[in-house]
Amino acid sequence: MRHSYPVALLARAGLLLGALVGVAAALVARQPLYWLPGLLLAAGLLAELVHYLNRSNRDLADFLAGLRYEDYAGTFGAQQVPPSAGQLRQAFNQINRSFQLLSRQKEAQHLYLQNVLALVNTGILAFYDPHAAPTAAAAPGEVRWLNESLKQLLGVPYLRNIQALTRRDAALYETLLALKPGENRLVRLRQQPVLLSATAFTDALGRSLLVAFQPVREALEETEAQAYQKLLRVLTHEIMNSVAPIASLADTLHQQVAAAPAAGPLPAELGRSLAVIRQRSEGLLHFTQTYRQLSQLPAAAFQLVPVWSLFEHVLALLEPAFAQRGFEPDVVLADPDLAVLADPALIEQVLINLLTNALQALQTQAKPELRLSAYVQDHRPVLEVADNGAGIPAALLE
Repeated sequence: MRHSYPVALLARAGLLLGALVGVAAALVARQPLYWLPGLLLAAGLLAELVHYLNRSNRDLADFLAGLRYEDYAGTFGAQQVPPSAGQLRQAFNQINRSFQLLSRQKEAQHLYLQNVLALVNTGILAFYDPHAAPTAAAAPGEVRWLNESLKQLLGVPYLRNIQALTRRDAALYETLLALKPGENRLVRLRQQPVLLSATAFTDALGRSLLVAFQPVREALEETEAQAYQKLLRVLTHEIMNSVAPIASLADTLHQQVAAAPAAGPLPAELGRSLAVIRQRSEGLLHFTQTYRQLSQLPAAAFQLVPVWSLFEHVLALLEPAFAQRGFEPDVVLADPDLAVLADPALIEQVLINLLTNALQALQTQAKPELRLSAYVQDHRPVLEVADNGAGIPAALLE
């Protein structure tokens, strides 16, 4: 049965008073047999009265402790208590339920944002301001959060403080220290360009910086492609204006040599050279025409090309360069009937470029070696240019 708070309080006070009166009477009558139990009874009643008075204080202390440690799962029984205490406990329970709802919503929102940031390609890094004074809750440069994209971009599974970057990428660490809110910086991470964008925010834990790492290789490549397209349009125009007369003159000279009477090996060799010049001039014209648009690969005119004929044309064109270097390339053709399905002009241009690069790489070699070979591997024809040159410097491999 529930009683009102004043009635219960008066009952406990009355019992305590009665016990004290009994003890006083026993003392006056000098009856130790009665006053000693009376003192014990009075002490017990006093303790019960204090406990009863402190019940609300204990409930309030327990409630505030739960708020402090963000523990909202506790409930306060409101049944076997006086009405006033029950109302207080019901209020505590209602507040706890409200905080539980807010906590679940906050956790769901955090999980949602975490999943979103984990899916984006942009790296996200949040860290405490490295220039701020250290506090009990935050150390300067301490990482608050980073997503999976940034872990992959940096090649690290975990990052506790941005100062740890000094061992991996000191330049990036210095950039983060100097980066200001609203500022953008272009850096290179693991051989790829990355744009850094920073913003700042302040919360209860202190001032923090939020930096976005945006790979911009595709954007830069698109810009470079547009610049190359403009340059290529100018170059192709100039090349075609220069090569067209050469092809016309070579064709005219070739016709004149063919019409002249045979006069020994010189006219025959001259006619062969003129034919090669005319053929390569026409091939170069075709090459420049098809590469007017750098962003779109030209449609190749595929046909079966005998490899021996391909090698013969290319070597005839570069014969003066080999003679100037004082050596001849080794030509290895395992199957004389080997043919490739390719565009003759384009494949010749590829071989000419490879052989020219090989000649440049052999300039410092006392005993240059150059091999032009063709063979079949895994049921596919392979054309190979090999030399004993210095190779491409590591700085230019990218």
